[in-house]
Amino acid sequence: MPLSGLLDAVADLISSLVPDQFLGLGGDLYSFLPVIVFAIFVYLVYKSLKVAFRGMLVFTAGALFPIFANNFFGTAIAIGIDSMVSYGLLALVLYLGYVFLGTVTTVVKVVTWPFRKLFSSSKDAVTKDELDEEIEEILEEERD
Repeated sequence: MPLSGLLDAVADLISSLVPDQFLGLGGDLYSFLPVIVFAIFVYLVYKSLKVAFRGMLVFTAGALFPIFANNFFGTAIAIGIDSMVSYGLLALVLYLGYVFLGTVTTVVKVVTWPFRKLFSSSKDAVTKDELDEEIEEILEEERD
């Protein structure tokens, strides 16, 4: 499916789900679709650059670990380019695993949230304000 067909399908889906009075567009969602796609693109680039910058910091910290361990703990770790790159890559892999698992956890929370509320007992019933607070907390965790 070409990209224009995909965008048409997304616009049709959104138009069918959201009433016209909420859109305030008279059913013309196509004019705002590029803005929505642009906003999503900017958000994804921001998140990617944030992870990349933090990844560089983690790689640098991991690469400096042999020097730190030898000077402060008296260990006998070989200090060379190959060992420093190895420790840096290990730190980077662990960090990327942490980021991936955090993303999976957030997605699972968002996807299972309606089911958790649906199957909770009546004593666990929450008000609309509590639900709004929970959604805000999940979104704040994703932003960080």
